[in-house]
Amino acid sequence: MNRNTPARRRPGRRVAVAAGLLVAVGLGLSTQVAAQAAVPAPAKASAKASTALRSVSGSNGDVVTQVADFYGAYIDAKDDAVGPDAALAKALRAHYLTPAFAKRLEAWEKKNKADGVLRAQNVPVRWTVSEGGNGLEVVVTLTFGGGESPTTTNRFVVKQEPTGHITDIRTTSTAPKKASAKASAAVRSVSGRTGDSVTRVADFYGAYVDAKDAPVGPDAALAKALRAHYLTPAFAKRLGAWEKKNQVDGVLRAQNVPVDWTVREGADSREIVVTHTFGGGESPTVGTNLVVELEPVFGDVTDIRTTSAR
Repeated sequence: MNRNTPARRRPGRRVAVAAGLLVAVGLGLSTQVAAQAAVPAPAKASAKASTALRSVSGSNGDVVTQVADFYGAYIDAKDDAVGPDAALAKALRAHYLTPAFAKRLEAWEKKNKADGVLRAQNVPVRWTVSEGGNGLEVVVTLTFGGGESPTTTNRFVVKQEPTGHITDIRTTSTAPKKASAKASAAVRSVSGRTGDSVTRVADFYGAYVDAKDAPVGPDAALAKALRAHYLTPAFAKRLGAWEKKNQVDGVLRAQNVPVDWTVREGADSREIVVTHTFGGGESPTVGTNLVVELEPVFGDVTDIRTTSAR
């Protein structure tokens, strides 16, 4: 990926900021119009308090976003509180990896007795996806340990084909290049940490919209696995009934997918605000605000509701 013209499946980029640390994952999105009314954006923090508010924003997926989507949700699947979610991990690998590479990765795992995506036997506490040396490669840095455990870092290059599927993951000792102050806007990086509610909701929406916006058509298997992982069973049942009545996707509250999005802290520690923008180009721009409620123990989604229309 060059510094001025990032390679991408579809136009766009994403930026994530969290209390001095970049945090979360992005979405690969399509250009269509939503079936919802425009709503006002959440209130902005004052300049003095702005560092306390975490937010994640994105638009149509490029290679950094695509890999961050995959790793964010994959780490959630492997780090599930009740044990690894094998079904979600399998669905994510089927969606993001080419069949040929998936087969090679399985062979590597059998030989090395470790997870081939993470190149480890456990899960990281922090991760970063950065631009690589060319348009179809990104550098993934995983940090393990912390507290009483020694801190270790794994770094590898993830290679994609033009359609966005991953064709290779290889270890590297070379750190991503840092931009100069003058050119910093041209270098993109997405970072996250486990156990953060904003990150978790962005992980869900990132992979979910990738599933709904897959180049060959919606990936129903991945969308189903994501809903099973992130939604409580009770809410999943209510959401299914809502969808039958309204004939739209209950997660997105629309019949299509957004072109821009933001995930941010809400007024309550267990509420996250998700803002979607639909349209663009020759289509009228329409926006929706959703409030996503989380349970306090495991962080699963217990409700998604729209805010009042403007």
